[in-house]
Amino acid sequence: MTIQKKLFKVTGELHKDQLEFKVSAWKLLIETNRYYEIKPLTGTAVKRLYKEKLNAATTETQYYANGALVVSAFCMEEYIEEIQQRIIDQLESKIDIYMHELTLNRKAIEGVSEHLRKEHVSSVSST
Repeated sequence: MTIQKKLFKVTGELHKDQLEFKVSAWKLLIETNRYYEIKPLTGTAVKRLYKEKLNAATTETQYYANGALVVSAFCMEEYIEEIQQRIIDQLESKIDIYMHELTLNRKAIEGVSEHLRKEHVSSVSST
């Protein structure tokens, strides 16, 4: 009797004020020294997952837009809760980075805006 080995994809989707986790089972097709070949239980798409990527949370969102960020990871069933915490940590880190970048952008805008106001005031007062 062969036991079908499963991996799980854990996805954390943050959209504005909602954080939702989705967990989906993937069937292990082939295991080599370097990678797993897996496919979702429903569907036909086969994915190659390199072993060093197992339990590693990766950001799927390329650009922050409409208040959405997505981070996911593949893991064994016993690591699902740990991976969910890693996903939360990565989302918090991403938000911190974006907040810092936005603060810098705000300072740049305020600097230019202040400079333009001073120029406007001096041009109005000289006429």
